[in-house]
Amino acid sequence: MKRILLIIAIAATTATAQEISYGEYMQRVMEGNISLAAKKLDIDLAEAEFKSSKTYNDPTLAVTYSNNEDWDKKMGQTIEAELSRTFTFGVRRSRIDLADSERKVAAAMLKEYMRNMRADATIAYLEHLHAIMLYNETTATLNDMQEIASNDSLRFMRGEIAESAWLESRMALGIARNAMLEAEAGCNNTAIALGYYMGNLDGSEQIRGTGTLDLQEKASPVGHYIDNALAHRADLVVALSRADAAAAAQKFNSALRRPELNVTIGAAYNIARPDFATIKAGVAVPLKFSNLNKGARIADEILVKQANIGIDEARLLVKADVMQAYNSFAYSCKQAETFSDKMLADMKSVVNSKKRAYELGEISFVDYLVVKRDESEMRRQYIGALLSKAAAWVELQRATGFSMEFGTMPIAE
Repeated sequence: MKRILLIIAIAATTATAQEISYGEYMQRVMEGNISLAAKKLDIDLAEAEFKSSKTYNDPTLAVTYSNNEDWDKKMGQTIEAELSRTFTFGVRRSRIDLADSERKVAAAMLKEYMRNMRADATIAYLEHLHAIMLYNETTATLNDMQEIASNDSLRFMRGEIAESAWLESRMALGIARNAMLEAEAGCNNTAIALGYYMGNLDGSEQIRGTGTLDLQEKASPVGHYIDNALAHRADLVVALSRADAAAAAQKFNSALRRPELNVTIGAAYNIARPDFATIKAGVAVPLKFSNLNKGARIADEILVKQANIGIDEARLLVKADVMQAYNSFAYSCKQAETFSDKMLADMKSVVNSKKRAYELGEISFVDYLVVKRDESEMRRQYIGALLSKAAAWVELQRATGFSMEFGTMPIAE
């Protein structure tokens, strides 16, 4: 009866599961991820600031009323209007260039963010597939233990086995059931992680990814990945853009130190007896003694040097990331190669033969259980090796700078 209930529960879980492929999952991530949506606003902000940089200096309008004598005498009352504007040379152009460079930095940072987010979301999907494979493994073990426990119950009732053997199979069944429940919780938790990346947690526990972790990719020479990384890594583009922004800021600050002209035109009307009007025009030139202080110029030069050093550091970091990711992938490939289909099939044959021997009473349940646990542990290690290899491949793609578009991750469907 318990076995029937277990099969019904598993079938019900499968019926309510929402299957999703990697391509569909990544498309939902790109469309619904909340942090990505917030990050995209940086582009809108940079674009707005770029438009704002194109403005000209505003003119100033001043209106003045004055009265030099008593109101009753109506002498010396004057109304004066004045229009003035400050003219700068090269400041607007430099401000536009600076805003444009900052806009490019924002675009490069968004691309870098998307690169890392795609990699993180892909690894979450791989971990979910890993959890599903572990769940299937523990479910298969539970079914075997359920079958043996049911048979041992009948054999004990017929007096064919001792009570200790029956209790041993029942204990093994309890351990297998707990392992299955733990694996099921792992499936649900990793599914919730997928829902988080997609920006919607409603019903996320029922999400089930499709495909396997059997990755067939082979590593190319490490130099190939380094060259591609230096050409495609978005964080290197960010460093280059920041150097351009620092140079643009230096030019902008230099333009601010240039001489300015304040041009004024105005007219005054005096309501005297007789009345008269006055027209005036003038030019004011600020005396920028502050330019004698070289501190601002030195600071700009240092910022430009820092930005250029940042480019060299970014290139070095790119090479280090690629080399480390390459070594990790090469190691994970060797680790996965220690397992083979023949090895797993041979181990399964040994378990089946031990199971038949136990049912015939030729060996004890403990002898069968040792072999069964060894086989389960080998399969768990194999599944873990597949996850490590697939995750290492993603990290190599991340280090190389390739953008994993929808469905391009080599996950076997």
